[in-house]
Amino acid sequence: MKVLTIDRTKEWTVDDYLLLGEIKTPCQLINGELIMSPAPNPEYQRVSGKLFKILDKATQGTGEVFYAPIDLYIDAKNVFQPDLIYLSDQNKKYLTSRGIEGPPDIVVEIISPSNSYTDRNQKKDSYLAFRIKEYWIVDPGNRTIEIYTPQGGGDVPVSFVSAEAEITSSLEKKVRFNLKEIF
Repeated sequence: MKVLTIDRTKEWTVDDYLLLGEIKTPCQLINGELIMSPAPNPEYQRVSGKLFKILDKATQGTGEVFYAPIDLYIDAKNVFQPDLIYLSDQNKKYLTSRGIEGPPDIVVEIISPSNSYTDRNQKKDSYLAFRIKEYWIVDPGNRTIEIYTPQGGGDVPVSFVSAEAEITSSLEKKVRFNLKEIF
């Protein structure tokens, strides 16, 4: 059995991260720190699966939807593994043998109590600076979706949907669904 020991005395880089190889424990590089997470709970998995099906069906013929774990290379100190990523045909050039190495169209993070701060702050700021066209924060606990865009400035979502409201992507108009379909 291979044991992974994390060196917390140094700032990690993409090169260090790549030396890990494929491991079973999900991990991400966030601001030079290696972050490991336990497996998501069943409710999180249900929401992720439903959202994947909705996005995949709505974007057929215009791009491809990926689900975690897949590496998204932001910069030399940040490699994230978003829950879902939509990459339009136009941006498929960013798809490489090691992951996605350029800004995708839509990134979806499903938050839980353990990752809420990171997803709402550190990752959001990095995604928007990276020029992700839409960043979705899905909150199963509150049954909400927030959508951020670089043009929106990042402090306030350009769209906030709760309860049984309908959400429509400003980027992909065919991505339209009612929240009750996922919660």
